[in-house]
Amino acid sequence: MRIQGDGAGSGGGSHGGGDRPGAFRRRHRPGERLAGRVLRREAPGLAWVDIQGLELLASIASDPAPGTVLLFEVLRTDPDILLRELHVARAANDPLGPAADAFWAARSRFEAHAGALREAMAAAGADPAARQAAFARALAADPGLDALFQTLEQARAAASALTAARGAGSLEYRPWLLPWALSGEMLVAARPAAAGAAALVETTFAFAVPGPGQCELRLLESPPRASARLLAEHPDRARDVLRAMQDAGWPGPGARLFAPAPLPAAARAGVLAPLLCAASLARPRLSRRV
Repeated sequence: MRIQGDGAGSGGGSHGGGDRPGAFRRRHRPGERLAGRVLRREAPGLAWVDIQGLELLASIASDPAPGTVLLFEVLRTDPDILLRELHVARAANDPLGPAADAFWAARSRFEAHAGALREAMAAAGADPAARQAAFARALAADPGLDALFQTLEQARAAASALTAARGAGSLEYRPWLLPWALSGEMLVAARPAAAGAAALVETTFAFAVPGPGQCELRLLESPPRASARLLAEHPDRARDVLRAMQDAGWPGPGARLFAPAPLPAAARAGVLAPLLCAASLARPRLSRRV
């Protein structure tokens, strides 16, 4: 994906003006998952995309219709901006598709303005409850940020009703658990006791961090026991993530943490994407740069 600098360049000129790359760099970091809406086609393989109010000229491998919402991963922001389009397979007429798009878009808008909030949560220390309290205080002090979060919560609740209905669990957004993680989304499913097996809670938490890339923590809790495995795009770089999780007090001192393992390609677009099409899971695709 190519980001036009000041509006000059091949394929169409300026739309919206200003320093779009600078605005993008101020708002986003490598590893984030961003929802972008296609505004109009410029030429074969080129389209103008709206990402959090920034109108960007994108080189996209697919040829989507205007209005299509696409999911991107920020690979880098310096010296140039490089995004990877994440191809998300979708079943026709599945209501979870628009609900997931709304959640991703609302999360993107909220996290674009949450830099100071992340710092406040991190400064609150190792207790997740203290970080959640810092999160609440920061929202109360910033009505604009709180409004973005309420929109995110509404989108999350709508998507969660659909994921719960198909047995995948409730969709949660809990940034205070790991305040340095990006683009978090979590499915929490309570599994009742059956056939001699104990009841348990299964949590699948997808997030991204620079270096290890997209990660997925799979946590099983059947008190008093709990075990967790971290999967990562680059598991050889993920041991620091495990240590940072322990320092952050989550998933708790009693949980057994297994060594990082490779994240399957089908899971690299988060926990919602595989639910959108039962027959064809999400696969990442690197857009050709021009």
